[in-house]
Amino acid sequence: MSMTIASFRRTLLACGFGLTLLNASVHAADSEDSLPLQKVQLPGSHNTYEKKDTFNSLADAFSYVRMIEIDVWAQLDKWYVSHSNPVGNDNNCPKSGVVGSDRNQDLRSCIDTIAAYHRQNPNHPLLLVKFELKGGFFLGNSPQAFDNLIADIRNGGANARIPERDIFTPLDLRCGKGACTATTPTLERVVADKGWPSLNDLKGKIMFMIVPGTVSDSAPREYARALSQGLARLAFPALIIKDQDTRTSYFGNDIGWNVILDIQAGRLDGGTVAKSVVDGYHRKNMLLSINDEAPGGTPVNVQAGRQRLQQLARDYHANIVNTDQETSGIPYVFALP
Repeated sequence: MSMTIASFRRTLLACGFGLTLLNASVHAADSEDSLPLQKVQLPGSHNTYEKKDTFNSLADAFSYVRMIEIDVWAQLDKWYVSHSNPVGNDNNCPKSGVVGSDRNQDLRSCIDTIAAYHRQNPNHPLLLVKFELKGGFFLGNSPQAFDNLIADIRNGGANARIPERDIFTPLDLRCGKGACTATTPTLERVVADKGWPSLNDLKGKIMFMIVPGTVSDSAPREYARALSQGLARLAFPALIIKDQDTRTSYFGNDIGWNVILDIQAGRLDGGTVAKSVVDGYHRKNMLLSINDEAPGGTPVNVQAGRQRLQQLARDYHANIVNTDQETSGIPYVFALP
């Protein structure tokens, strides 16, 4: 009986030998690099920006994971980065992205930090950045301002921190190399019909997603509306699923821009979010970002942690698992079963 490289690796892991073969790496084997994004699991990080002891600089996390998380308080042209302070910065982003400079800077320096890593490693694996806009776009801060902060869209990219050409955007996925027209299917339809590009195709790219905040859940909805109006173009609006499928009631007519869902693992394990819901998303090739802060338990058990990642892939089709155990040796890239 023939066996693929991916299944051989999974067999080794199940037998207890995988820890030697599968080191804690963000690099995929050739077999996984050829797979589309919806058919792999990538390692992610929970609240990466506040882990100053673990990651001296935000970009240090990219040695361990493929997705990082940044919490943002957006108001009055300010973009504060902290967990709970809406008018201050508390994070591991060095000023202007220069490692060794003072940390606790605003979103501009966090983007500069990602940009510096990107310039130094132009052929890096796909990097995903999840933004939680804690209070939504508030008091003058808008989806357009967010895009301009990153890629200076209003000036044609002249002062871009990260050039738009280096970002994998919803328009790239929906329209391909051409321009969208009135007859172009929605992003949701395109993903359902064609799926996502392969990891190989996405090398050297950065991908942004926006999730609802704890104070206001409005940011993804506003960003999807701006996408429909042609006023925004860089980020994927994602929705946190807490119980039933609320995509239609949340996004309304702009639902076609939503192709990423974010879910707490405990809600899946406990049945609050039914397995049939995530099965349906998976059939439509939507990406599922699942948050499981301690897959390896306490104290950390690497083998148990990797078995947990496999279980999240097998039972819930997890494309990304975000954890607080980034440097434990648990996170790695593998094909979904």
